[in-house]
Amino acid sequence: MIRNFVLSLSAVLLLTTGCNAQSTNKGFENRTSDQVVAIEKEPNVVLIDVRTPGEVKSGYLVGTDLFFDIGSSDFRQKVLDLDRTKTYVLICASGARSSSAAQFMLDNGFEKVINMTGGMRTVRNNNHIVRP
Repeated sequence: MIRNFVLSLSAVLLLTTGCNAQSTNKGFENRTSDQVVAIEKEPNVVLIDVRTPGEVKSGYLVGTDLFFDIGSSDFRQKVLDLDRTKTYVLICASGARSSSAAQFMLDNGFEKVINMTGGMRTVRNNNHIVRP
């Protein structure tokens, strides 16, 4: 009887959590900076840096398309004006603000949203950073 309970509980947990290691409970994917660099030229992939202009001046990821400061008053409207059929990769310094931005996008009807885990702090290859 206990064995059946454990098996049933295991099946429920597997079905509710899924098997995709890159998925999160929030619904967006997490990818490393190397994984983001590998997909940045794919069709319909748009990289959005959500850091402040001052942070961006220190360097940004190669292939970044848009710079929307998450702290600015027009951030939400800029995001809501985007094409919801594209894949968006959100980037910040550590992954916290980009995670918030990714959740905001999902909550507003965007289907494919990726958070760059660890943010710009995890970019090890200087060839992947543009220094303005």
